[in-house]
Amino acid sequence: MLLQRGHELDCVENGQEAVGITATKEFDLVLMDCNMPVMDGWQATERIRQRGGLNARTPIIAVTANAMKGDKEKCIAAGMDDYISKPVERRRLYEIIAKWTSAGDPAAPAAPAPAIASTA
Repeated sequence: MLLQRGHELDCVENGQEAVGITATKEFDLVLMDCNMPVMDGWQATERIRQRGGLNARTPIIAVTANAMKGDKEKCIAAGMDDYISKPVERRRLYEIIAKWTSAGDPAAPAAPAPAIASTA
């Protein structure tokens, strides 16, 4: 879905790997699965934000199957910038990416917006 739109992706298996890759590579956007093994997305986001430096201010979008009242607030409290629930609707995903990256700015140069997708 994202590759078809010209985005570059780096995928990881768990939150610990997400923390690691964001320490060494700059991203325009992070799609953070909240329920991952080893370290969940909330913990990974907190570590990325607390660490400072590279990607500390990069938009992190929660991707979660949790759609209960208070889940979005929990994501924001962990340091995430926005929230999208599963199953992810293509249109909604594109809107979120455009909102948080230069993909939504018509004056920005037409370059792919790298993203990291954390998957379990």
